Amino acid sequence: MAQGYRIGVIAPYLDGEYYGRLLPHIHEAVKERNSELFAIQVADDELGVVALEEPVSFDLVDAWILILPSASAAFLEMLANGEKPFVCIGFPSPYPRGGSVLVSNRESMKEAVLHLIDHGHRGIAFIGHTQQYDLHERYNGYLDALAERGIEADERLAVRAADNLLESGKRAAERLLATGVPFSAVAAGTDLNALGAIDYLNSRGYSVPDDFAVIGYDDIHQAGLNYPPLTTVGQPFREMGRKAVSKAFDLIAGRKPEAAETFVPAGLVVRKSCGCEESRSLASKEGLDFHMNNLSKMRIALHNVTVNNYKMTQGLIVATKDEKIHISKLFWSVFHWGCLALWEEDGKGGRRLVVRQTFSKRGDRVPPAGLEVPLERFPPVEYLPPGAGPGGEEFVVLHPVRSELQNWGYIALVGPLDPMDDFVANDLSRHSFTILAVALERELLFKQVSSMAEKLEIVSRTTNDGIWDWDLTTDKIEWTIRAHHMMSGATERLLDTPQAFVDLVHPDDQLRLRLEFMRPFQKDRPIQVELRFRTTDGQHLWLFLAGDILYDESGMPIRIIGSITDVTEKKTNEERITQLAYQDALTGLPNRLRFKDQLRQAMAERDLDGGRLAVLMIDLDRFKIVNDTLGHQSGDCLLQRAAHMLRDCVGEDDIIARLGGDEFIVLLKRIEGVGDVSSVTKKMLDALAQPFILEGQSFHLSASIGASLYPTECAEAEANPDTLIRDADLAMYHTKENGGNRFEIYEPALSSKRVERFNMENGLRYAQERGELTLHFQPQISLSTGKVYGAETLLRWNAPGGETIQPGEFIPLAEETGLIVPIGQWVLEQACAECKRWIRAGMPQLVISVNISALQFEQDDFPDLVRRVLERTGIEPYNLCLEITEHTAVQNMEHSVKMLHQLIDIGVKIAIDDFGIGQSSLLWLKKLPAHIVKIDPAFILNMIEDSDDDAIAKAVIVMSHNLGLSVTAEGVETEQQLQRLQQLQCDRIQGFYTGRPMTSDQFIAYFLEIHSWASS
Repeated sequence: MAQGYRIGVIAPYLDGEYYGRLLPHIHEAVKERNSELFAIQVADDELGVVALEEPVSFDLVDAWILILPSASAAFLEMLANGEKPFVCIGFPSPYPRGGSVLVSNRESMKEAVLHLIDHGHRGIAFIGHTQQYDLHERYNGYLDALAERGIEADERLAVRAADNLLESGKRAAERLLATGVPFSAVAAGTDLNALGAIDYLNSRGYSVPDDFAVIGYDDIHQAGLNYPPLTTVGQPFREMGRKAVSKAFDLIAGRKPEAAETFVPAGLVVRKSCGCEESRSLASKEGLDFHMNNLSKMRIALHNVTVNNYKMTQGLIVATKDEKIHISKLFWSVFHWGCLALWEEDGKGGRRLVVRQTFSKRGDRVPPAGLEVPLERFPPVEYLPPGAGPGGEEFVVLHPVRSELQNWGYIALVGPLDPMDDFVANDLSRHSFTILAVALERELLFKQVSSMAEKLEIVSRTTNDGIWDWDLTTDKIEWTIRAHHMMSGATERLLDTPQAFVDLVHPDDQLRLRLEFMRPFQKDRPIQVELRFRTTDGQHLWLFLAGDILYDESGMPIRIIGSITDVTEKKTNEERITQLAYQDALTGLPNRLRFKDQLRQAMAERDLDGGRLAVLMIDLDRFKIVNDTLGHQSGDCLLQRAAHMLRDCVGEDDIIARLGGDEFIVLLKRIEGVGDVSSVTKKMLDALAQPFILEGQSFHLSASIGASLYPTECAEAEANPDTLIRDADLAMYHTKENGGNRFEIYEPALSSKRVERFNMENGLRYAQERGELTLHFQPQISLSTGKVYGAETLLRWNAPGGETIQPGEFIPLAEETGLIVPIGQWVLEQACAECKRWIRAGMPQLVISVNISALQFEQDDFPDLVRRVLERTGIEPYNLCLEITEHTAVQNMEHSVKMLHQLIDIGVKIAIDDFGIGQSSLLWLKKLPAHIVKIDPAFILNMIEDSDDDAIAKAVIVMSHNLGLSVTAEGVETEQQLQRLQQLQCDRIQGFYTGRPMTSDQFIAYFLEIHSWASS
C-alpha cells in the first residue's frame, strides 16, 4: 500500500452539511494510507470568490481532490498539463487526465419522483439550481420519471432556484404558486430548497403533505428533524470520500482506473412529507435514538455557536487594541498552529511570499518571520506540527487572505476536524479570515496616515511658506513669523484685521481678492489667488494665497486656514519664459508661435483694407552637408548669417521667423501682386548665393522657397494661418523636389501631389507583408576572366493594380519615414536566402551584393543582425558584400570606421558605392576599411566622349589599386566602355551591356550560359 503521500482537497467550504460531512471520510481514508491532508478553502462570500486561482502548495501535494467546481479554469488547465493526478467529486472532470466520483443523481431522483407518482401525484413540480452539474442531473431524473409513467412535462412547473439554500426554496415556491398551474407535489433539488418551499407553503395556509407532498435531496440533519420530517435522498458521503481517495492513490501509483467516472448509488429515505402514513425512521427504537442523538448534537452545536460568538467578540476586542492585529488573537476554533505569509515586492517588479506572523498554542516549531516561501511550496512543511504528519489525526487548512483592496497572501492553520462542522457551517471561523484581511488593510492605511502626518510635521517645520488662520467668529487673522518676515518689504506691516491685509494689496488686484473670499463660500473649492503687494523700494512683491474653509456641525463656516508663498521669482521667470517662448534662441528671430500671432493679426488687417499678403517658406539647400562636414557649431554660425541676410531682404514691417533646423518663414504684410513676391525671393536667392567662408572653406548656399498668397482665388474658402503656412510648405517642398534654388507659388494641384505621397507612404508600410516587394539581380562580370563574379540586389515594388514603382520614387520616401530599416533587413535576408539557392545550384563562389541604407548603418547592432542572417541562411561570410554609399561612409568617419571593422571581422566584403560624386577625397579611402570601390555610373556614361570623366575613372582605378582595393564600374552600356575599362585594368563591370536586372531564376540560367561560354 502506498504511504507518505500528501493529498490536497480544494473546496468552497470545509464545514456544513455537505462539505463538513464529506471531509471526515476523506481524512479517514488518507490517514489509513499513512498520508497527510491539505485542505484549501477558497470561497469568500464577501468578495464573491468561488474558485482557487493560484497554485498554492502545488509542488507539495501529490494528488488533488476537487469538491465541486472549486478551482479556476487556469488552475484546472495547469493540472491537466502537469503530472499531478486529480479527482473531481460532484462534477465530471473537464480533462481526460482527471478522474471523477459522482453520485447517481439522475437515477436516485427518478426513484424519488416515481415514489410520488406511486402516491397518485401527476402534477409534480421541480425546483432547483439547475446550472450546477449534479442539480441538472437530478432535474433530468425528474424528467425521466415523468416520461416513464407517461406524464407530459410542463415547463411552467420547473422553477430555477438561484442557489441551493433555504431562501431560494421559498422564492421558488412563491413563483410556482404564481404560475396558476395546478400541482400537488414538489421535488426539490436540495433539502434546503425543499424546507424553504415547505415554510412558504405553510405561511400561505397550506399543509404538507395534506395539500402538497414535498421531497428533497441530501438528507441533511434538519431533514429528519423538520415537521413534517422530509422525505429525501441520502448522500453517500462515506463512499464518495473513500472512493475519491482510492482513485487518487491509484492514479499516483500509475494504475489506470477501469472507468474515468465512478458512480456511487444514493438511496431514498422515506419520511412523512411525501404522504406516507408514518415516518419509517421513527418506527424502531434505533430510529428514535438516532433522531434524539441528532437533536442533542444540534443543541450542542447551537450552544457552541453562542459560546464561539462570545469568544470571537472577546478575541476581536483584544486583537484590535493595538495598532496591529496578531493572528493568534483571532478566533480559530480548534486550530492550534498558524502561519501567515504576505505578498511583498521583490524589488524587480515581481512579488514574493514572506512569512510575517505565526503562532503555536502547544509550543511547536514555527517558521521564522521574514522567511521567503515560494507559493507552490507554502506552507513550509518542515515546520508543521507532528499531528499533521503522515497518518496524523490533524490536517492543514489553507485559506487565501483577500480584501477589496488587494490580495494579501495566505494563511495556514493546523488542527483536528471539529465534530460539529458537519452540523452547521462554522461562519464564525470564516469571519476570522475576513477580519484578518480588514485588519491588514487597516494597518496599511494607518501606515500611510502616519507617514503623511510625519511628512506634514517636517513640512510645517521646514517650509518657506507663511501660515495664516482667520477666525470667522472673531474676524481676526493670525500670521506665523514666516508670514511677517515675507511681508517685511511691504509698505505696511501685517495686522490681524482682514481689511488691513486688503489695504496692502495692489489696487488692481483687490477686486480679485474680494471675489475669491465672496460669501457664501463654496464647499470643496479651495481659495487660490496670486496678488501683488507694494514694496518700499517701489517694486512689486508677488504672493500666492491659498486656503480652505472649516465648517461646524451645522455646516456654518468658522475658520479659514491657509498659506502664503512668495512667487516673485516665479513670476519673473514666467515673463522670461514668455519672451523665450516667442523667440528663437539661436537667431533672435521670432519663432513659429510669434509668427502665427503676427500672421493672424495681418490677415485681419487685410480683411479690413482689402489688401493682400504673402507667406514664404524657406528651406536652405544642402545645409546638412555643412553640419556633417564641419559640425553643428559651424552650422549654427551659418544659420545666424543666413538669418541676417534674409532679414535684409524684406521690409521693416515684414516678419521673418525661424521654424527650426534650416527652415525660415517670412510674412510680407503688404503686397500688390506676385511681382512683389518674385522681387523679394530673387533678393533672397542672390544673397544666399554669395560665398560663405567658414573655417577657411568656401560654401555656396541656395534655398527652396514656396509662397502662398492671401486672399487669392486659389486659396481655401476659409483660409487661416495654418492653411497659409501649410500651402507655402507644400510649394516649398515641390520646389525642393525639382532641384531647389528657386521659388514657386502654391497651387491646389500641389495638395493632390501631397495626397499621392501620403498614399504611397501608406502603401509602402504594408507592401512587405502583402508580398508586393520583389528582388532583381544585376550580374557583375570579371573583366579578367569573363566569368560571373556575383550580382547586385535591386529592390522592386509591384503595387496593387499591376503598377511597378521605381526605386528612385519609393526608396527616398522609405528613408525619410524610417521604413527603410525593416525593408532593408528583409532585403538582406531574402538576398542571402537566394544566394544559398544559387550555391545549391552549383554556383558556390558567387558574391551577392546588398545596398545598406544610412539608417541601417547608423544602428549599433547592425553587425549582430548580419551575423544572425548569415547563420539563418547558411551562406559563408565571403559570399556576402555590403554596399554603402560614399556619402554615408564619410558622414561620421569615426562611426563608419568602427562599424566597417566589425563587419570585416565577420568576414563579409565591403564596397564603397557611388564613389566620385561626393565631396570626399580619394585619400579618405585610406581611412575606410573596405574591399571594393564602385565608380558611379555618371563617370562611365560619357567617359568615351568626355576626357574629364575618363581621367576621373582612371584616377579612381589607379588610386584604388594602390590602396589594395578592387574596382567595379557601374552603368556599362556599350562595348567601347567595356574595352576602355579593360585598358584601364578595371576589375569588374555591371550594366545593361552585360546584363539587365533579372529574377533569381533568370540569373541562374544566365550564369549557366556564361559559365558554359567561358569554359568552352
